[in-house]
Amino acid sequence: MKMPDLTTEEELRAELEALTEKLGFTPGEVPCGGCARCCYRDAVRLLPGDDPNEYETTWHPFLRGELMLKHKPDGSCIYLANKGPDLGFFCSIHDRRPQMCRHMDCRLIAMDISYTKARKLDHAGRLRMPIWTRGRHLLRLIERKESGHE
Repeated sequence: MKMPDLTTEEELRAELEALTEKLGFTPGEVPCGGCARCCYRDAVRLLPGDDPNEYETTWHPFLRGELMLKHKPDGSCIYLANKGPDLGFFCSIHDRRPQMCRHMDCRLIAMDISYTKARKLDHAGRLRMPIWTRGRHLLRLIERKESGHE
C-alpha cells in the first residue's frame, strides 16, 4: 500500500483517519496487552533518525553493516522487562524506542503475508511465526466485533 505524499499535519491526520476506517484499526496502536512476541529474536534494526548512541546495539545478522538492538541470552530484547509473575512485559525504553519498534504492527504483517509465506520466512529466520499468528488473532477479533459476534 503506497502512502501519498503529505505536506501538512492536517493532511497526515486525515489520511491516518481514512486508513483507520478502512482497516478497522489504527496502524501502530496495537493492543499488545503485554504480549511482547515481537520483542524476541526480532532483529530490530536502527533506521536513519535513530541515534545508535542511545541504545545497546550489535551487528544485524542479515543486513551487513546495519545495527540492531542487543538481546539477552533467552533471545528477548535487552530492553524488555517483566512486570512480575502473570503480569506481562513492558518496554523499558518505550518513550524513546527505535522507529521500527514504534511502527511494528503484527496485524499489518498478518494482512500482507500469507500463512505459507510466513512459514517460509519463519523457516529462513526472517519472521517469527508467533508474531504472524498474534496479528491474525487480533484481526479475527476485529472481524468478530464488526460482525457483532464479540
